[in-house]
Amino acid sequence: MARLAGCPSLTIGMASCCPRSAMKIVFLDFDGVMNHYLMLLNEDRDVRRQFSPPAVERLNTIVKRTGARVVVSSSWREWNSVDKLRTLLAEEGFEGEVLDHTPILHPRTMRMPDPNPGYTRCMEIMQWLDARPERPESFVALDDLELELLAAYHVKTDSSTGLLDEHVTMAVDVLGESP
Repeated sequence: MARLAGCPSLTIGMASCCPRSAMKIVFLDFDGVMNHYLMLLNEDRDVRRQFSPPAVERLNTIVKRTGARVVVSSSWREWNSVDKLRTLLAEEGFEGEVLDHTPILHPRTMRMPDPNPGYTRCMEIMQWLDARPERPESFVALDDLELELLAAYHVKTDSSTGLLDEHVTMAVDVLGESP
């Protein structure tokens, strides 16, 4: 089990010793979640969208049903500011709030690719959580990578199909539906 620094008795999946806020968070990957290989292969280059319209609607559904805010965990954060990420999602029809992005612990380079991107993604999410004065009420990570350290909070998508209705159900179950 992974521990969050700053909360010595907090182990992912167990009760927190840190104060909790009412905030719910969706940690959002883009490639393999908001877009997918089949979409990119089959669309006309002149009308290609950044994100799959059905995936955007599904993300909107998650946010509306849970009251969650988005924190971008995608590698796109390496070359886009939070404001640019907000704009990209809004231009594609996202109606929720983009709160932030996770820290970058292993910048991607051609010379030295990340040997374990799933582990790094988990560490980035956990570092973001640890930096908050209060832990969110709940969180979910939507990602096509294997996020073993966050398995109880991870909804794994397939890079060939992206975010599907079944993932919406799982994400809402993890986050908890808002009254």
